[in-house]
Amino acid sequence: MLRLFRHYVVAHAVILACCEFVALSSLLYIIFSYIADSGLGLTETARPQVIALVTVAASMGMTAVGLYNRDHFMQMRDVVTRAVVALTLVVGVLLAVQAIYHWVGGGVSDRGYRLLCTAGLGLFLPILLGIRRLFRAALRRFSRLHRRVAVIGTGPRAAKIVTWWRNPEVRPFTLVGFLSLGLEPAPAADLRGGAHLGVAPEELRRFCVENRVDEVVVAAADRRGLPVRDLLGCKLAGVRVIDYATFWERETGQVDLEEVTPGWLAFSDGFQQSGLYEAAARAVDIVVSLALLLLTLPVTLATAALIKLESPGPVFYRQPRVGLHGKVFEVLKFRSMRTDAEKDGPRWAAARDSRVTRVGAVIRKVRIDEIPQVINVLRGEMSFVGPRPERPVFVEELARKIPYYESRHEVKPGITGWAQINYPYGASHEDARRKLSYDLYYIKNRSLFLDAIIILQTVKVLLWNDGAR
Repeated sequence: MLRLFRHYVVAHAVILACCEFVALSSLLYIIFSYIADSGLGLTETARPQVIALVTVAASMGMTAVGLYNRDHFMQMRDVVTRAVVALTLVVGVLLAVQAIYHWVGGGVSDRGYRLLCTAGLGLFLPILLGIRRLFRAALRRFSRLHRRVAVIGTGPRAAKIVTWWRNPEVRPFTLVGFLSLGLEPAPAADLRGGAHLGVAPEELRRFCVENRVDEVVVAAADRRGLPVRDLLGCKLAGVRVIDYATFWERETGQVDLEEVTPGWLAFSDGFQQSGLYEAAARAVDIVVSLALLLLTLPVTLATAALIKLESPGPVFYRQPRVGLHGKVFEVLKFRSMRTDAEKDGPRWAAARDSRVTRVGAVIRKVRIDEIPQVINVLRGEMSFVGPRPERPVFVEELARKIPYYESRHEVKPGITGWAQINYPYGASHEDARRKLSYDLYYIKNRSLFLDAIIILQTVKVLLWNDGAR
């Protein structure tokens, strides 16, 4: 794992992205040379700018559909579908931008530019698939490319690690074994798949060196009797020593609410409030809000007309939500339910909810009902990225049942967020708990870099209807 701007990313995915970036740039350079020789109107002085534009746009498109996510970047069937969608969208966007640019300037689009975009990205698809196959084969053949991890402890935390490790889609490390140092009397869970090893504390360093262990994870629930001196010896030998909570956060992109302690939250890095970040995020919110309101005007007008035609009542739905520091505000949405939807009191939305109108079902699927929340962002009540705001009646109930739930109110709520792109629609207490584990990861590690990733990957949620209900 690599940590970029406080956000953990898969090292293999970064290497893969760099390889594909270089491959696409080289392919575009070759096509550019053909265009220049054929006299199709794309001047040589435009070479660096156009190649950079197309390559960066393609990289952003592939990131947006999740091609570098830990659960997608090596699954070939998923890669094919997402790559086709991403490159098709990128070609359409690039050609549309060029057409608008020339229309404003009074010219016409260059044939060379169109050829570079369509042929270049079309030819890149089989190259991308070939690179991914070779990369996957290398990862399977050369086990040294994986981190070798030893876990101290055999209890519930160790069981969670082995459950995560067994998932073939996300297995990013080699599990050497679970080390019983006498801290726990017997294995408390099924640890098949990783050897259960009895190692004397004084033999810990030698064990790690002989087994080429890269990292030791301290997953014992009770740290009394932990061989600190021997762990220090491992660290001096070049073996990384890490606690369970940090390991879980890094590997899964979430905070384990069941195992994390107030002490870890207090002393771990993160949860920083930077004035520069807040100012930059607010500036982005204002600029993007104004642009979105203008660009989506035709869609919003059509949606408003369809809502009015289908059922009586207001176009917009106003609902109290809990925002920054627990302050209640009214969130705006296009009305997608009947006006008497809550005559029996508030309740969670459900799949195939009978209260949803026909127009409402469509606008919920493609998230058009969320567009009016841009006004909340412009007002400063929300941001584009942050935990989704919840209703006061549910907040009060969830805060009693879920630890640290009110911590999500330390930042502005958002239209999209880390939980939204990683977990389906939440419609129960357990869903709220799972989403909070992602929200706490975001609050702890938020940065403009993470915000940009979340905004890009919201495209993935829109295209595959993840969580729409």
